[in-house]
Amino acid sequence: MKNLLIALIMTVAILPLMAQYDIPRPDFNPFTLQSSALNNLSMSHSMGFEAGTSSAGSGYYLSRYTNHMKYQFTPKLELDLDLNFVNFGSMKTQQSFSLNDDNDSKVLPEFSLRYRPSDSMTFEIKMSQGLLHPSRAWYEKW
Repeated sequence: MKNLLIALIMTVAILPLMAQYDIPRPDFNPFTLQSSALNNLSMSHSMGFEAGTSSAGSGYYLSRYTNHMKYQFTPKLELDLDLNFVNFGSMKTQQSFSLNDDNDSKVLPEFSLRYRPSDSMTFEIKMSQGLLHPSRAWYEKW
C-alpha cells in the first residue's frame, strides 16, 4: 500500500512537468488537413421528400438523403460515389390519416469510375440502382 501511494504521488508530481515539454506525437490519421488525399476529394449532400395520395384513399411517402463524393486521382481519372439513404412506405387516407406497417429503409450505393485519355474519348464503369424492372419502381419491396 505504501509503494502504491508513493508511485501515485510521483505520477501526479511528474505529469505537470511532462506537460510543459513538446513531446513529438506521431500522427497516424491519413486525413489531416495537410493530407494531399483531401485536396482531391469533394463532397456534397442532398435531401428530398416525396409523397402522394390517390382519390381512392391510398398513398405513399419517400424520403432520401444522398452523400455525393468525388475523388480525382489524376486530371484524367476520377471516381464518383453516391450513398443514398432511402426511407419509404405507404399510408391510408380514406377515413383518417394512418401509416401502414410497411415502412422500410435501404442504403443504395452508386458509383462511377471515369477515365478520359483524350477530349474525344471516355471510358466509364458505372453501377447505378435506378429502375430495376420497368414495371416496378426501385423502392418497392419484392
